[in-house]
Amino acid sequence: MLNSYYFLSPYPRKSLRAEITGRTNSANFTGSEVTLSWRNRNAFKGAELVTVSAYGGTDVQISGVNQSNNIFRLGGEVNFNFPRFIVPFKVENSSAYIPRTRIRLGYDLLRRTGSYTLNSFRTSFGYSWKETAEKEHQLDVFNLSYVQPYNISPAYAALADSSAIYRNAIQRQFTIGPIYNFNYTNTAKTYKTNTFYYNGNLDLSGNILGLVMGADVKNKGPKKIFGAGFAQYIRLENEFRLYHKLSPKSQWANRIIAGIGYAYGNGNGSDIVSKRVPPLENTNPISLPYVKQFFIGGTNSIRAFRARTLGPGTFHPDSASASTMIGADQSGDIKLELNTEYRPHLFSVVNGALFIDAGNIWTQSADPSRGGEKSKFSKNFLKELAVGAGAGLRFDLSFLVLRTDLAFPLRKPWLPEGQRWVIDDIKFGNKDWRKENLVFNLAIGYPF
Repeated sequence: MLNSYYFLSPYPRKSLRAEITGRTNSANFTGSEVTLSWRNRNAFKGAELVTVSAYGGTDVQISGVNQSNNIFRLGGEVNFNFPRFIVPFKVENSSAYIPRTRIRLGYDLLRRTGSYTLNSFRTSFGYSWKETAEKEHQLDVFNLSYVQPYNISPAYAALADSSAIYRNAIQRQFTIGPIYNFNYTNTAKTYKTNTFYYNGNLDLSGNILGLVMGADVKNKGPKKIFGAGFAQYIRLENEFRLYHKLSPKSQWANRIIAGIGYAYGNGNGSDIVSKRVPPLENTNPISLPYVKQFFIGGTNSIRAFRARTLGPGTFHPDSASASTMIGADQSGDIKLELNTEYRPHLFSVVNGALFIDAGNIWTQSADPSRGGEKSKFSKNFLKELAVGAGAGLRFDLSFLVLRTDLAFPLRKPWLPEGQRWVIDDIKFGNKDWRKENLVFNLAIGYPF
């Protein structure tokens, strides 16, 4: 017989919390953020959680083409979290996990030094629930996002005047529709030899609204609501990971990311809001809104290539313009990425890594400003994959993992066919080769 005693200590109903965080992302930005949040855990007498937060931070490029292109961010958000489904009909929940109804209102101000400033407003209403310990669902029945730029610098406006990729970043973006996310993971079961992670995301915008209004951007121009054109698209992204345990402290990690977006009807729904940038006639290819497009390259992606500078397709900016670009972000409507990494334990808190990354992005239609057919997805997409390899160290300090990676390209998709593999050109002893090809990545946390 065993006597059991449970001692329960309730959380305080209201609390004030301050956080200072360090972060890194796939765009090769490393920075910090300060967040101040107020919580009420029983706002309406039914265990509802209300959170009001304000935050500010900065992100600096440690490595990249233009290290002066830093980002400053301010914002606030209000979240309402109800521990039940709020629906007009009865829903049976057989799970042991409590379902949640979520309402969110938020605002962001993002300033990119020397380029532009963006105002971003967002709101959503949806649900989240766990089917089992491994399976989780999130459904935003209604998700609205509105992005408005201002303070566009003359230098950036000059680039946007001749290139669609730069124009897309400073166009008004309006998306409205549902988003569904499914996540499965059993990685918490550390006793297993093989563990898996899967995340699938389906994002829709303007589908019913576009049908009702008869949206046809090619023949009729963009339809508008509240004075702004809305985007109409279908976007699907899948991420799958496999972790194979080789020893108690060493593993082999693998990842595949496949994403596709298809814009139609009202297109990306964007329109210029600055008189500084005149309209371009018949040069804007139909594509996803800029904020919904895919990017590749950087610390958490293909590490042998600078952040967001790879692709689309076989397009590559000439070296002269690439070194002076204010915002050299290359984006696409389709993405394929494959990663494999061997993670041995070396000593104490130090782990090693040997990795190979491959992938690329493509546009839905030919982009005249980026090589026309060079950027478009075709049946030859496998021949257009970039490949990189490298090694790194991970310093596991329990409360964070500090990661350093040194990578170099094995295959450059913009070179002529038959010359894309550059393994024979590797010369670690050559200073010029190292300057052009070696990429150092400093990051927090594992890439996947």
